[in-house]
Amino acid sequence: LQEWELVVLGKLKWNLAAVTPHDFIEHILRKVPLPKDKLLLIRKHAQTFIALCATDFNFAMYPPSMIATGSVGAAICGLQLDDGDSLTDLLAKITNTDVDCLKACQEQIEAVLVNSLQQVQQQQQQSNPSKTVDELDQASTPTDVRDINL
Repeated sequence: LQEWELVVLGKLKWNLAAVTPHDFIEHILRKVPLPKDKLLLIRKHAQTFIALCATDFNFAMYPPSMIATGSVGAAICGLQLDDGDSLTDLLAKITNTDVDCLKACQEQIEAVLVNSLQQVQQQQQQSNPSKTVDELDQASTPTDVRDINL
């Protein structure tokens, strides 16, 4: 049965080896000057952002390289490891993308994160109203997809 499935897919010229944003993360991280001790954390944050992008239809039109670059940029900015616009310029140069498009993608990724965190806060307030607003405002970037309730 599997052999016949492969024959059918071959005849239909379906390419099942799709390129995803995860394929670009390592290439981008190698070219960005970052502290070695922060690479694992940046990678985990970027992977979380990519997973969030997969849940939002607005990212369907972005190429995987743009989503990966925006996710890495958002992760670095969220961890406050950047020094301003030079990071965006470097990321755009690495992936040969337009700086404005990259900024727009990164802002959209950050907006999706904010919306997701607000939903989590609302759910927490409904389930546990005894927590104060100050405790709920201390949200940080999740480093694992399982930490996000969509």
